[in-house]
Amino acid sequence: MMENAMFCYQCQETAGCTGCTKFGVCGKSPELANMQDMLIYVTKGLSAVTTALRAQGVEISAEVNHYVTINLFTTITNANFDDEIFYQRVFETLRIKNDLLNKVSDKDSLPKAAMEC
Repeated sequence: MMENAMFCYQCQETAGCTGCTKFGVCGKSPELANMQDMLIYVTKGLSAVTTALRAQGVEISAEVNHYVTINLFTTITNANFDDEIFYQRVFETLRIKNDLLNKVSDKDSLPKAAMEC
């Protein structure tokens, strides 16, 4: 069992400069902190897939590249605490990643984040 409800050391407001463990000083809930971590994880998976595809000579659309950028921007700002936005971005990132994953010829070298749904 996890000792803390959350662990977030994302911002300058972090309690004691060691990380928030119960609720964010900024107002972030433990659930939202977890969703932000999940968005980063699935974005890493998508990025690994696009990197593999580029190595195969497959062109990645500007829309996918932009989606990765927006995901990262969404998580680095403590201005968006809308849980629904994060849920939508996680599910859409997984959809995009899974669509592209079918085009990867050598999946053995991909990290776990690229292979999980």
